[in-house]
Amino acid sequence: MQKNMGKWNLTFRAISILAGAVLGLTLVYIIQEGVNLSVLLGALTATIILIVINVIKVRMQNDTIPDTDERTVKNVLKFFVFSSHILLGILFIALSMISFMGVKLVPISYLWIIIIGYLLIMGIGAFIVSRR
Repeated sequence: MQKNMGKWNLTFRAISILAGAVLGLTLVYIIQEGVNLSVLLGALTATIILIVINVIKVRMQNDTIPDTDERTVKNVLKFFVFSSHILLGILFIALSMISFMGVKLVPISYLWIIIIGYLLIMGIGAFIVSRR
């Protein structure tokens, strides 16, 4: 049963995204008494796209070979652990250097650049590690 449900993991995530968007819009309506429907339309579009992708993926997979084995999962987890610790170390050293230089404020755009760069590197790295 759980093996069959694992195939539809992307669909469950998409439905969760839609439920979270509806819950968020409900809270915004209660607090601000206004609703931005573009959020709901965006969440609905993303949900439909993810469900279609999952249906196509499940229908096209006919073999019984698993997508990943234990070694691949172990290697990807090891990559994420080491890379996140290295990033935290680099950020700690950079924050210490910035503090010693006397900088009191750091623009948020720099923080977003670091976060997006980290996500990009992690995605590319996980793709490379999973293919080995």
